[in-house]
Amino acid sequence: MSLKPLWLFSYDISCPKRLKKIHKLCSEAGWCLQKSVFVIALTPSEKRSLCKKLGLSLDKEQDRLLCLPFSTPAGSFHLGDNTQWPLFHSDERLNGFVF
Repeated sequence: MSLKPLWLFSYDISCPKRLKKIHKLCSEAGWCLQKSVFVIALTPSEKRSLCKKLGLSLDKEQDRLLCLPFSTPAGSFHLGDNTQWPLFHSDERLNGFVF
């Protein structure tokens, strides 16, 4: 099994209509960690495709989109009530970090 690289996507969208569209695209692609923060497993071509779709939905003067490589190095952890995070995954890289 080939594991896809993980990416951290975060956005700040000024228009409710664009916000809804961006949120839908990110929700379909990955795991929502907070309202506008997602972890998404993507091959390079999938990442280019998603970024293109997101870019077409943004107002580059008003909105912000951040995409960073995501890793869980040794010593990473999550503190707090994990019952607020209804996140189910099958990616072993997230075991013990995201519940």
